Amino acid sequence: MNRKFSVITLIVMLVPVLLVTGCKSGAKGTSTLIENVGIIEEPGGIESFNQIYYLYPSPAEMLSIIDMGEMDYDEELLHSIDQADNYINTRAKTMMLGVYMTDLAYAALFGRHEATLDYLEVVRSLAEEIQIDEAVDDTMLEKARSNVEYLDSLYSISNDAFMNILAYCDRNERSNTVVMLSAGAFTESLFLAVNLIDNYEEAYHSLQHLADQKFTIDNFMTFAEKVNTDDPNVTTTLNDLKRIKALYDNINLSSGAISITKLNEAEDDQPKKLVIGGGSSESQPTLTLKEFEELKAAVIELRTKIVEG
Repeated sequence: MNRKFSVITLIVMLVPVLLVTGCKSGAKGTSTLIENVGIIEEPGGIESFNQIYYLYPSPAEMLSIIDMGEMDYDEELLHSIDQADNYINTRAKTMMLGVYMTDLAYAALFGRHEATLDYLEVVRSLAEEIQIDEAVDDTMLEKARSNVEYLDSLYSISNDAFMNILAYCDRNERSNTVVMLSAGAFTESLFLAVNLIDNYEEAYHSLQHLADQKFTIDNFMTFAEKVNTDDPNVTTTLNDLKRIKALYDNINLSSGAISITKLNEAEDDQPKKLVIGGGSSESQPTLTLKEFEELKAAVIELRTKIVEG
């Protein structure tokens, strides 16, 4: 098994748990970058910062940029499940799986029971078409139907679906699939975020979280570029993200201390964590109005390209 890819799976399995409560509460507060990283200890223990490999976005992580306390559910932003049969090739289906998984998490987050079940069905169908259907099975669907009235359960199920797919890809060394799926999820999450910000002047927290994705896309691209670049699907996916990556590269990062803390409280069978955080609000990237408008335009353009197959 690819060692670095195994680390990635552990990371994604941690992030949703850490972010769910914050997303659902809609609580306000200082917007500080905190990335929780699963690590595998080599003989001799953790020797250096190099033990932290890469992070890439999960739907739960990306949805954390939405300030739920001030934003309403907007069904029109989601991609219609009626279009799911329109995607023919493997890359289109895989990227759309990421899109639909993000829409699933968004619907679950707002407690839209029927929509959550509908998107879960689409996720299962696309997973089957790209031959990773073991990750989303009848048991998960039945669990969702049985707990449709419970917001926490719905959101947990949406995360379980994503984590199961990542675990399956890990076991079967399908890192190329993860790149395409995650790129679709990343783009759809940005699409939801930029379109839910109506007033730049009144969206400080959402804009700050949106700017923080500078770190997320850096980590994702670092991981993705290590994947087999002989695969034209991976190459095309990376090329599609280059405009958004360039926009984030131009976002200023103010000076400030970065703290790194090792947490040892994890259970024996769970990965330990490192918490990486900006020392203060001054250490965080910021988005000017012009940068936000440019990012929004680029995201909408890429999302349109993806959903058009």
